[in-house]
Amino acid sequence: MPRAALSAETGPAGQPEGVSAAHPLAASVATVDRAVDWMSFRLLDTPAVPLPPCDQWTTCDQALSDPACFTRWRAAVAQRLAQQHAHVPEQTTAAHVLQWYLGIPTYLGAMLFHSARRVPSLQPPQLAFRLDLAWVQEVALRPGLFWCLPDDPDAGHPDAMRVRDEVALAAVLRHQVVTHAARFLKVYGPLVRFGRRTLWAAVTDMLDVALLIAGRSFGSAQAGETDARLVLAKREEPLTSASTTCEVTDEHGRTHWIRRRGWCCFTYALPGVEHPCASCPRVCDAERLRILGTLDSN
Repeated sequence: MPRAALSAETGPAGQPEGVSAAHPLAASVATVDRAVDWMSFRLLDTPAVPLPPCDQWTTCDQALSDPACFTRWRAAVAQRLAQQHAHVPEQTTAAHVLQWYLGIPTYLGAMLFHSARRVPSLQPPQLAFRLDLAWVQEVALRPGLFWCLPDDPDAGHPDAMRVRDEVALAAVLRHQVVTHAARFLKVYGPLVRFGRRTLWAAVTDMLDVALLIAGRSFGSAQAGETDARLVLAKREEPLTSASTTCEVTDEHGRTHWIRRRGWCCFTYALPGVEHPCASCPRVCDAERLRILGTLDSN
């Protein structure tokens, strides 16, 4: 897979040496990074200069210019899953890479939308990622244009694009994700045995659940659900549904926030997996609640 580099040196605040701390997105991305422990987020040090070769980082532009990188990524997923499962179905590796790649623009976009009411450009030239074996461990954003509300404290910055209200900002996030996903699916779609609707259902699910996770990461899953219903208020082509995030109560009286997904990640197909995901489209509502009831906590 083609790679791109970030400096390994860090400044006094723990950010990479040379990070453009003066750019408004620097503080926003740092806030997101502090809020989560399952993925790291950072701002690149320059908006335009190409990154030198390295064995750690891949820009989304590079990945989408080399379809073979996704074949190698799937092989890495298969190798990692094979450590625990005797057989790894082809659909499972295809779904895992689909989900992880889509998480690059959706998680970052949702987190910034929720925490700062800002949406950066999420197009392939603006994003880079680093894998930990087979999973995305870190996402990096180039400083550049961002959309914000009129009362944003940095609304006067040269890179700020003001929109009239939260509905307009939600539309920007949706558009940024859809346009990046369209380029990705054009490359990835021919490599896998998923139809067009399944691929776009995955995009819809990832955006929806990313907004829910963003709310949860900052203390309120309900606030994330509110954002999800703002961004996905109705079905917008080529997305496949409005938000389906909801709160449900299992048989023990415990509440859970979930999304009723429109596509399957095929984790259930791995040998030894006892039941499908609670949000799986293959299960009915009663089975969903039964599965949630087996979990240790919300």
